[in-house]
Amino acid sequence: MNENIRISTTRDKMKATGTAVFLVWLFYFSASFLDLDIPKFISRLGNAAAVLQRLMTVDFQDLLAILDGTLSSVCLAVSALAIGFAVSMILSFLAAANVTPSRILSSAIKGGVAVIRAVPALVWILMVVASVGFGNTGGMIGLIFPTVGYLTKSFTASIEDMGYGHIEAMKATGANRPVMILKALVPELTSPFLSWTAIRFEGNIAESISLGMVGVGGVGSMLMKALGKYDYGSITAIILVIFITLFVVELLVNQLKRGIRRT
Repeated sequence: MNENIRISTTRDKMKATGTAVFLVWLFYFSASFLDLDIPKFISRLGNAAAVLQRLMTVDFQDLLAILDGTLSSVCLAVSALAIGFAVSMILSFLAAANVTPSRILSSAIKGGVAVIRAVPALVWILMVVASVGFGNTGGMIGLIFPTVGYLTKSFTASIEDMGYGHIEAMKATGANRPVMILKALVPELTSPFLSWTAIRFEGNIAESISLGMVGVGGVGSMLMKALGKYDYGSITAIILVIFITLFVVELLVNQLKRGIRRT
């Protein structure tokens, strides 16, 4: 028995060593492939210090405009979240294996969601903006795609985690599918659905700010203009407002999740 333990221990050490060697090789290969110039980067750290020193000056002269742009970004995120939530609710009940009316439909929805999730959010946004033009409408529609992809997958997993017990019990009473979903599933799924939505809201806020950098509008657009003019005082002011906004959103989301856990 001791011999078996010794062999098992040796095998585990070999696996750990092999994994470490592979990770080191993978890093070396990646760095070589990218032709990273670390010495050049280090030599330019002095420039970074000079830029940081300029960023220490804060110019709140356009604070009202910055707040207005931030509010636009938040409203964009909320609008995309609301529409994405409604669409995902419908799709998730059609996709979940334990409640779907059709296996083919379930597979089709899951496949479509996988495609949506495989394409980065920024790509969706750029495609929509290229199709319908710049502005909040194009940005909101573009943001709906990653929202639906994330929420549909999460909601579907929550429904399937419930198993077939609730479903079979309702079927035994003769309940039809709509009644079964409303009476047996929705009350049980309220907490996980709200938790997933709250998490996605944080992502939508961050992505809506990034939207401005591709011409949609909001505070991201103001940041790009300030960067283009090397207006360091405005850049710092915008970054501070964005940081405070994201911090407040995170506090609200955490508070909401605590409230959900208590219910």
